[in-house]
Amino acid sequence: MKVLVTGALGSIGRATVARLIRHGHDVIALDRLPEADIEQDAWDKVSGADYRQVDTRDFDSLTPHFAGHDAVIHLAAIPHPSMGTEVEVFDTNCRGAFNVYRAAADAGIKRVVSASSINALGYGMGVKGFPIRYLPMDEEHPTMTSDPYSFSKQMLEETAAYFWRREGISGVGIRFPFVLYPSSHWAKRMKPFLSFRLQAMDALMALPEVERRERIDPLIAEAEAERAERPQEIPWAERRRQREAREGKGRGPRRGPPRPGDVPPPPERLLMFGRRDFWSIIHGENAAQALELGVTAEYEGSHPLYVSDRDNSVGGSSRHLVELYFPEVITWKRSVEGSETLLSYDRARELIGYEPEESLLIWAAEE
Repeated sequence: MKVLVTGALGSIGRATVARLIRHGHDVIALDRLPEADIEQDAWDKVSGADYRQVDTRDFDSLTPHFAGHDAVIHLAAIPHPSMGTEVEVFDTNCRGAFNVYRAAADAGIKRVVSASSINALGYGMGVKGFPIRYLPMDEEHPTMTSDPYSFSKQMLEETAAYFWRREGISGVGIRFPFVLYPSSHWAKRMKPFLSFRLQAMDALMALPEVERRERIDPLIAEAEAERAERPQEIPWAERRRQREAREGKGRGPRRGPPRPGDVPPPPERLLMFGRRDFWSIIHGENAAQALELGVTAEYEGSHPLYVSDRDNSVGGSSRHLVELYFPEVITWKRSVEGSETLLSYDRARELIGYEPEESLLIWAAEE
């Protein structure tokens, strides 16, 4: 199969291109970087693909690359609201997506698969919260986006649905949670963090219910109040400055995964990391697998699909996590056993045959 991949030099793009080539597909890799600026590691991962520099926002320069292809995997986007202004995020992600689907339609391509996000739900990065009606989370749950990145992913899914109705282009929008590659810098920081969260949950569950609520409820209230400050939209450098100022004034431990040498935060704060995504996580190879299946599986229509690893990122009981951090959620869409993910990929299994091949929990436990 001849497959065109946009955003091919991004983390998901590299793994996807490499997987497609291993499986015998012919790949054209598109990205904005000039060849002189591409790091050797990126070149190594996309070796075997035909690389072409192009910006998906430039429709006229984009369209010539689509002729003769069987399918498109669209990954090009600004991947976080902190990496551009509201206008820049919307323009890059939404105009780029429309251009890709329009170019595919003009070339007669009938299969386009896109990287959506768990944030199409609107809960994780939104400046306004909303009630979670049930778990595990699935594609039928109502959405309410209120930040530019999440809104752009919602519009990506609407664009795909539009081109299915108008042009008969079938595809899936893969709603990825946090994607982690064991070889990445982030993974080196995250590995010890993942490995000791189970002990943190055990420590919380050993406490009396009243004490657990006294520890956790203020953190949930703090996180919900913080939404209005739009922290996800603050550039990383500024967020680092604010964090250091907060720590310097003794306003409590930092949020997020620890840095080397950090003293682990209290267990109730440690487990807050991941709450906004229901502690879902996905191995990079599982992400690439889902995209390949979106191209090769037999189906019609436009479908958003959640995917994740088999287990939550804590490794402990998912029901206990909900009891601790979503006590208001009392409706279960279906049974969840042990550490089974709270992000249901049932529909992805049924439609495209997705089943996780790798496990970040197993990787985190390895010496």
